[in-house]
Amino acid sequence: MYNDIVRDHFARPRNVGELEHPDRMGAAKNPSDGDHVQLHFRIADGVIRDVRMRVMGCVAAIASASMLTEMVKGKTVSEALALSKQELARRLGGLPEHKVQCSLTCIDAMQKALGGGSS
Repeated sequence: MYNDIVRDHFARPRNVGELEHPDRMGAAKNPSDGDHVQLHFRIADGVIRDVRMRVMGCVAAIASASMLTEMVKGKTVSEALALSKQELARRLGGLPEHKVQCSLTCIDAMQKALGGGSS
């Protein structure tokens, strides 16, 4: 059901854990399936220097949050907030249709942390 990229990010998620004294933090929960994502950001001069994640959820939720952390490191806050769900899914190599909603929880958490609107 899942491609090699998704399986890799699920089996070996990147940037797991928390940052001590993060500059920004956001959390989101998917009420339909219970996935929960928490993101911690270290930001300097408007650039995301580090990000860590804690995820409780399915394969798609964990893989999506892991990929998102890789995608936003080194980006400005504005660039990170411009990340679309389509771009995240593309970088993951696609997700099964019924699992796309799971990938949105990490974007919601990032938007809460960085001050963007809802997805």
